Amino acid sequence: MDDQIKRPERRAVDRESRDLKATIAALRDQVERGRNETDRRVQEAVASAQQEIAQLKATTTALRDALENERRDKERSVQDAVRVAHDEIRQLKAALAALRESVESRTAGR
Repeated sequence: MDDQIKRPERRAVDRESRDLKATIAALRDQVERGRNETDRRVQEAVASAQQEIAQLKATTTALRDALENERRDKERSVQDAVRVAHDEIRQLKAALAALRESVESRTAGR
């Protein structure tokens, strides 16, 4: 009779042990899926951040190039304006010298 009482208890313990092992396995699977999902999300976030960084670098380079081109254009414009002003000054000096000479030659001829 003792043996018969122990058998149902043993079966209950075995069943509980199997249930606990199954629960542990299910929990391990769930934890592993959670880790995999977290890893996937981290990889997506890193890839997205790297893509954004690349876009920002490209934008920065384009803006830097545009600014440099604008600076060169302005410098060229300033140089052109200075050259035109120098040419005009030279022409005015030449005209002034010609007028002075003309006045002096008229004055000397009187």
